[in-house]
Amino acid sequence: MAGNEVKAVHRHDSGLFASGRGRLKGFIINHDTGATDQALIYDNDSAASGTIILELDESGKGIFGMEIPGDGILFENGLFGAIPVGVTLTLFVQR
Repeated sequence: MAGNEVKAVHRHDSGLFASGRGRLKGFIINHDTGATDQALIYDNDSAASGTIILELDESGKGIFGMEIPGDGILFENGLFGAIPVGVTLTLFVQR
């Protein structure tokens, strides 16, 4: 997949981030509620079920981002995110 474009996909609710096969290269999560919860990213293109490829814990308020090392996280079927209320998430996806 070297040389493929990386695209940013932003959501503030649960739903589809990417369909098909690709690599998750990084993320930025913004949580402003102060609640303790989790944003879950699944290797699935239609529902919050199946294999969880990334789990982001939310506690307190803040913004956190990270580039995923190496080649990133491979996903085969798409990326579906279960995003808690008061959380926004940007995923950087290479396809």
